[in-house]
Amino acid sequence: MRARLALTAAAVTIMIVLAFCIPLGRLIQVVATNRALEAAKLESRSLAGAISAVSGQAGTIAQVVDQANVGSPRPITVYQPDGTVLGSPVAVDPEVELARTGRSFTADGPNGGRDILVGVVGSDPKATTVIRVRVPASLLSSGVQRAWAILAAIGFLVVVVAVALADRLALSIVRPMADLFSVTRRLQRGELEARVSPAGPPEVAEVGLAVNGLADRIGELLTAEREGAADLSHQLRTPLTVLRLDAERLASVEDRLLIAGDIDRLEQVVTRVIQESRASSRQPGTATRQETCDLGEVVRHRLAFWSILATGEGRRWRVDVPSCPQPIGVSQGELEVCFDALLNNVLAYTPEGTSFSVEVIAASGHGWTLVVQDAGPGLPGSRLPSRGASGGSGTGLGLDIVRRTAEASGGRLSAGQSADGGARIEASFGPPPDGR
Repeated sequence: MRARLALTAAAVTIMIVLAFCIPLGRLIQVVATNRALEAAKLESRSLAGAISAVSGQAGTIAQVVDQANVGSPRPITVYQPDGTVLGSPVAVDPEVELARTGRSFTADGPNGGRDILVGVVGSDPKATTVIRVRVPASLLSSGVQRAWAILAAIGFLVVVVAVALADRLALSIVRPMADLFSVTRRLQRGELEARVSPAGPPEVAEVGLAVNGLADRIGELLTAEREGAADLSHQLRTPLTVLRLDAERLASVEDRLLIAGDIDRLEQVVTRVIQESRASSRQPGTATRQETCDLGEVVRHRLAFWSILATGEGRRWRVDVPSCPQPIGVSQGELEVCFDALLNNVLAYTPEGTSFSVEVIAASGHGWTLVVQDAGPGLPGSRLPSRGASGGSGTGLGLDIVRRTAEASGGRLSAGQSADGGARIEASFGPPPDGR
């Protein structure tokens, strides 16, 4: 933008300079020509008066003509009535014959010069003396080139000054806009403390103030959202306590321990939600990258829990997890939430008896990929649903949690069709930050 403004100023200034200098240059040429011709006319008149004063004295007239030619840049020729030619030898031509009638005029000379012819009428009208003053082309343009050079230098200087001023003006506009762009980029990256120092033209300063107000508003909304989520999560503690008390009244020790374990895990999830919601200074995606877990270990642990429900619904399943460690840059709690969301989708949205499989494979580059596929009806269009709109009876929030967790670790979430025609979900997780 800065260069474009400078080029625009240069173009406009050049047009103005040309519109001024071209007519002025032509005027200089005309003035120089008229000045040379006026000097020649004055000289011819002076010589005509001198010749009239010594009329009839041929020797004196010759001396006057010779003195006039001495040191004069304009050659002078005098044609006497008897045909004698004095001064610069120039043959008699039609212009001389026309001047013998007593007329005075200007005629074109050789090589672009001009001739001033003056007819001096004596006592005898038929005895007319003709004076020719030849003005060379060099005198007609004397000083013109120098004046043009000065004019061009002034025009160039004007253009340079205009471009320099336009560049300074553009800088006063571009620099605040660059700062504004930098701050908006920082806000885009989640640095909500970034603010603009309003500067530049009033319009740009107003945009900076608007961006600051927008950042403040975003901060307020995020704070309200975190506090609301934390408050809602905290309210769940009371029904969890009641549920724990009810579980302790169960007669079966096995059922009591199983439900108590589920309640403990639910309480851990609620506690983590509260902690993350209250951490208002935490940037998105930075909390989980410092933690790590073994993908295969978590899959085997959680599949042991879900297998009980799958067996009760008459489902067949297959699991393929390598025996080697599969470290990923996600905490164990977050990975358990992701795995539970994927398995819950299979059990909740496919008919009973539908088979499924769980597989862990190496991701391209680094990290590992969790693949969950089933033989159910599949996803609409084999595409991931948008958050809050799955296209079915679900909300799409579970897959959105998996997506955000995978992307925060440097991975991704994708969907497709399984070999049995059902849904195939691939969640890739990046390696731990330290590369372990």
